Amino acid sequence: MKEIEITASSYEDALAEALKALDLTEEQVDAQIVKQSGLIRKKVTVKVTQKATPKDIAIDFINTLIEKMGLECSATIREEDDAYYVSVSGKDTSTLIGYRGDVLDCVQYLTLLVVNKTADLDKRIIIDGENYREKRTIVLSKLAKKLAIKAAKTGKDVSLEPMNPFERRVIHSALADDKFVTTESEGEEPNRYIVIKPNKRSYSDRPRRNGGNGKFNKGGNGGYRREGAPRTQSAPVQKAEPKEEAPKDMYNLEYSRNFKRTGGGKMRSFGEKKRTF
Repeated sequence: MKEIEITASSYEDALAEALKALDLTEEQVDAQIVKQSGLIRKKVTVKVTQKATPKDIAIDFINTLIEKMGLECSATIREEDDAYYVSVSGKDTSTLIGYRGDVLDCVQYLTLLVVNKTADLDKRIIIDGENYREKRTIVLSKLAKKLAIKAAKTGKDVSLEPMNPFERRVIHSALADDKFVTTESEGEEPNRYIVIKPNKRSYSDRPRRNGGNGKFNKGGNGGYRREGAPRTQSAPVQKAEPKEEAPKDMYNLEYSRNFKRTGGGKMRSFGEKKRTF
């Protein structure tokens, strides 16, 4: 932060010279009178200090925190139209990132609290290390599309593991334009997770009995009929009655002749059974 002391004949003159030297406006500085002297020709010494901006507070806090943690890395910040982007680089950047960015998220949350307490924060603060968030975004986007295909094919909900707000935002954004699935966040922090829901349920999950919905049920005659359609009465099946065979006369003329010709002791067939004479 810039700071300067100016001595002039009046407070207004000293402040004007200080603002010109710092190239700032009156709203961007804090001014206070340090010393006054002289009775006839007064001299006023004014100390002008540039006000701390959210950008300055954020970068000072992050670098101080990194130093207190004993890590060999440093942070730089750049201001964009939508947010302040902080980039951390150095030997111990992976330690500052933590498991799936949990340490990085904690540092980002603490930074937001400090900046909001001391200045009017009008933008977001996003802290990244070695492009971790960009790499994580690519991985999560691929995972979201893969699970969306699974949900659409099976017609069943797919629940993901608990994620932080940044990761959930990536999943929602990746599937925002998908016409086959929708995404919803469920649960409470820190166990809040995303559920990918198909827009069309599988056939096994649909209600089985709902007249006129276009599904097919097996009819009683072995075929298939459309639900809601009137049942057709099939003709009753008539059972075939067993035929009675006329009893055979084992002692008719033909058998008698055969008996006389062949003689006794021969095996002959009379009717359905065989007898020996």
